[in-house]
Amino acid sequence: FGSRCSNLQSSHPHTVHTSAPFVKLRAMPSAEKLAKKQKYFDKLVDLCVNTPNALIICADFVASKQMQDIRMELRGKAQVLMGKNTMIRKALEMGHAIHPDAGMDVLRSNIRGNIGFIFATNCQLDDIREILGKHVRDSAAKSGQMA
Repeated sequence: FGSRCSNLQSSHPHTVHTSAPFVKLRAMPSAEKLAKKQKYFDKLVDLCVNTPNALIICADFVASKQMQDIRMELRGKAQVLMGKNTMIRKALEMGHAIHPDAGMDVLRSNIRGNIGFIFATNCQLDDIREILGKHVRDSAAKSGQMA
């Protein structure tokens, strides 16, 4: 063993050397987390099917306070729904399987970047555009950008 293991010796006598890389095993999500995701999926599919008017918005360089002000002003008129792209895609895929004529497959193919949805529940899309226009301001992130 002397010549073959000499390069594996270290200063600490209890050090174990292996050639296998460290693999982190992921635990299954908790039931609470799965229920929360399922609730989000159901909500998105329900809004896509039952709300005929919606806007897809880009939320790049939008501050949290700015988003909060928009949500507050849209209360009772529209519903703002943001989420992770993978969750949105999965929800739209599941919704397309249940409602193939709703066009969720087309919507799913356009999910890129930092986007969200505003579903017009009790107003017109022009009203939502007007509210969004009031909250547009110069972005502090980069000069020349609008948020």
